[in-house]
Amino acid sequence: MISCPDFFLRLNFFYNQKTPFVCFRLPGTNTLKCYNGKEQKINHKAFPKDPGFIMMPFDKSKEGYFISSKTMFEAKILSDSLKNSLTEEFNQQEKFNSHKENYLKKIVDIKNTISKTELIKVVYSNSFELDLIENNFEAYFKKLLRLHKDAFCYLFYIPNEGYWMGASPETLLEVQDKKITTMALAGTKKRNVVRWGNKEILEQKIVKDEIKKRLTPLCKNLETTNSSTIKAGGIDHLKTTISGTTISSPSQIINAIHPTPAVGGAPKEKALLIIKKEESHNRSFYSGYLGEIDNMNCKLFVNLRCVHVKINKAKIFVGGGITVDSKPEKEWEEIINKSQTILKALFR
Repeated sequence: MISCPDFFLRLNFFYNQKTPFVCFRLPGTNTLKCYNGKEQKINHKAFPKDPGFIMMPFDKSKEGYFISSKTMFEAKILSDSLKNSLTEEFNQQEKFNSHKENYLKKIVDIKNTISKTELIKVVYSNSFELDLIENNFEAYFKKLLRLHKDAFCYLFYIPNEGYWMGASPETLLEVQDKKITTMALAGTKKRNVVRWGNKEILEQKIVKDEIKKRLTPLCKNLETTNSSTIKAGGIDHLKTTISGTTISSPSQIINAIHPTPAVGGAPKEKALLIIKKEESHNRSFYSGYLGEIDNMNCKLFVNLRCVHVKINKAKIFVGGGITVDSKPEKEWEEIINKSQTILKALFR
């Protein structure tokens, strides 16, 4: 179990009083932070100079939120080891199957478009709405923290929005004293699959090359690591770290790289048109970004493996990169696997 009861008592107080707050833990750490107080609406063009936490949507024409760090508190947490295997699946297949036929058709349509145009990748997403027996954010978030110690785990509450919760494996941007770090994260396989396929290797290369191209005008001394496999719940991804130096502001860099090909596609503008045409849901904050900012420094993550909860309805968002080599059934299997991150937190 997760300790620090006083910390969660305060979160429940804020929730009952309809006070906005964000609670989060950085990857691989045992410190929970909470910023609380009135939210401020902001856009992608310029961020507040004061330190705080931002949560921004996928669509750059829409506004996001900022909560200042002026009122904050933190706690150290200890968690026990899990008895249940992370690879054991929580079965909601019967509730997802109504989406499957349409999903497979969309993948075929997108593949056909890619084969006839200059598109090389489109990230197509889906959303699944589930009923919750109770709206117990404390229990859900504690479970997420226990299950995903190497992810960026967060709980973000705005009264008129409900709350968002997630465990993201992907850094969007870290800037510290003009040193910049980001990652190309793409390609997905189940843990028990030994080798990476050509489709996943190519997909990851597309993301890496495109991010590096967009960063080049704003950064110097760009370097990339070799691709490596990282674990995210019960699945694996390919990751390449990209680093360098910059004098540009975080908002300038983000406007150049967001949405990355890992959540949008390539070429970017053409992929976004396909997403707008083919997706029937509003992504909202899914595949946007969130995290800490402090003027010219930041530590931001892509909002993946996330859920939006309002009243007793949970909407889970998942997506995958579609290329000309995609196999529709495998793409469906991939989003079902990705949904396990949230399903295990909500229903076990």
